[in-house]
Amino acid sequence: MLNKKLLFISHAEKDSVLVEKFIDLLYDMGVPEDSMFCSSITEIGVPVKEDIYEYLRNLLDSEQVIPIFMLSDNYYASAACLNEMGAVWMKQKDYYTFLLPDFEFSKIKGAINPSKRGISLWYKSERELQNLKEDLNQFREQMCNILYIEKQKNWERKRDGFIKQIQGFKMDRDIIVINLEECEGFCIGEYENSGCSVIYDNVKDKIDSYIDFTRTKAEICSVVIFVGELDVSCQYSIGKKIMFELKAADSISNIEVECRLKNRDVRKKVVTSSDWERYSIPLSEFGGDISEWKSLKEIKFLLRRKNNSGGKIEIRNMKIK
Repeated sequence: MLNKKLLFISHAEKDSVLVEKFIDLLYDMGVPEDSMFCSSITEIGVPVKEDIYEYLRNLLDSEQVIPIFMLSDNYYASAACLNEMGAVWMKQKDYYTFLLPDFEFSKIKGAINPSKRGISLWYKSERELQNLKEDLNQFREQMCNILYIEKQKNWERKRDGFIKQIQGFKMDRDIIVINLEECEGFCIGEYENSGCSVIYDNVKDKIDSYIDFTRTKAEICSVVIFVGELDVSCQYSIGKKIMFELKAADSISNIEVECRLKNRDVRKKVVTSSDWERYSIPLSEFGGDISEWKSLKEIKFLLRRKNNSGGKIEIRNMKIK
């Protein structure tokens, strides 16, 4: 029989890596080990020799248990998780809900009340990030009151570290592949652009560009890849990189990679090679505010007359990862 409040972390086994990070956050809040239960973590899981299902049933029958549902597609695909959800519903217990990355509030169903406000651990905008921070602050406040624990120092730093870990986990699974098909060549300041020819090779999925400064008066020629309006602010905030392979003629020694953002252009110079070279540039090295990276419209490759005489440039395998 429990004589103190216990947090019961209900989660899918496939989400255990993310849930472990949440448990670490509870530790950072000051929640003691004997006030938590999580089946995927040995030290706060089912004791040795105990019957697993009997142990779980007894826990969920206790008035001292506070369920925390870590909702995801994996959760709803698990019969064991749905049984735990049903047991909580039968006892009419109060509970907390957290939504793991890629799981939306609209997907909530079953015994959990979709109108009961939960906390989404994934954000897609600066506003959602600030809301998440405030939600976690309120959750911490309630845990301190319910479990009678003292507030720990450096909370905001630990909270932000947790958010970054969750966001990073989501981003590690998500690779943005840049479609090279929407490309065009420009001679800056001229209409005809006869000095910059750009062709997309759909067989080899690469861009072939030919720059000839003898056919233009422009000081800069550019290969432009149109990417629509990509929101890569989250990728920017957690250190993701723009990656590509590039090969240039011997007559070309360097090129500038430029990103057109919402309000301005930011660029980074790279040294080229006559062999295929892989490049990996952190988005943060381009600079700009995180809010500006909500709208990445173009990725350009600029060649300046004063530094190069022109030649062939080939580009392939571009992604943000």
